[in-house]
Amino acid sequence: MKSWRLLNNGHLAGALNMAIDQALLTMHAEEKSPPTLRFYKWHPAAVSLGYFQRDPKIDRSVCRKMGIDVVQRPSGGRAVLHQGDLTYSVIAGKQDGIPEEAAAAYQLICEGLLMGFRLLGIQGELRQGKEKTIQKDICFLSGGVGDIVHDNHKFVGSAQYWHATSLLQHGSIILESQVETLVKLWGANGASPENLRVMLTSRLTSIEEILGCHLSPGEIETAIRKGMEQSLGIVFKSGELGTEEWLRASEISNQNVPQIKYRGEIFPLKFGVLRDPINS
Repeated sequence: MKSWRLLNNGHLAGALNMAIDQALLTMHAEEKSPPTLRFYKWHPAAVSLGYFQRDPKIDRSVCRKMGIDVVQRPSGGRAVLHQGDLTYSVIAGKQDGIPEEAAAAYQLICEGLLMGFRLLGIQGELRQGKEKTIQKDICFLSGGVGDIVHDNHKFVGSAQYWHATSLLQHGSIILESQVETLVKLWGANGASPENLRVMLTSRLTSIEEILGCHLSPGEIETAIRKGMEQSLGIVFKSGELGTEEWLRASEISNQNVPQIKYRGEIFPLKFGVLRDPINS
């Protein structure tokens, strides 16, 4: 039976989390990194934007007051709040048994997540097809391939990025309710705070709300590891990031990438970190 590496990097800054995912993907494509399942959390809390997401209408003043970073993902999609969540990433490729077609890859990896959730007593489902988007900026108010729902309420959102035949799929698993923080971050734009709260409570949930009790991230990681082993037909061996992987991630996190237009101003993105024009 094939073995993959299991990483648990604990709490890291958002820019570094995204740079590590990017580094592992490029090095896997170069045959320098093994197939990997990685778990991580965010400190400080952050909002990650999809790579092509521009002008997300997030209230930057609230982000500053709450100490929430805004970072950019290498993958697509809409904004995700990383507060009270657990993030997973899978880095693997065709040679590891990952289908080259995006939807099939989502199906395989998400089946591992679903098997893990069943071990916790959660009967989740993979959303079939896209669902009407009712708020264009927030990931968990949109519906698409890779969403996992419970009673039609989304609690896992995932995104992919491919490099040659190597895949990065990462996603956020909501552990506890994020509704009030999301209302604070987006309540001044578009829908009224009250309407946004109604939309959020009607479309998303959390593991704590589903089960009616709190589970530690470690309990959830263990269940997902077991589910992934069943789905992928592999075993995981705990490991650590190698020196070259850390160096590559450090290089990526310090690179400059193209400029972004935000509220009428043009200013640079430092990979991963959306630099605040007021504080930079």
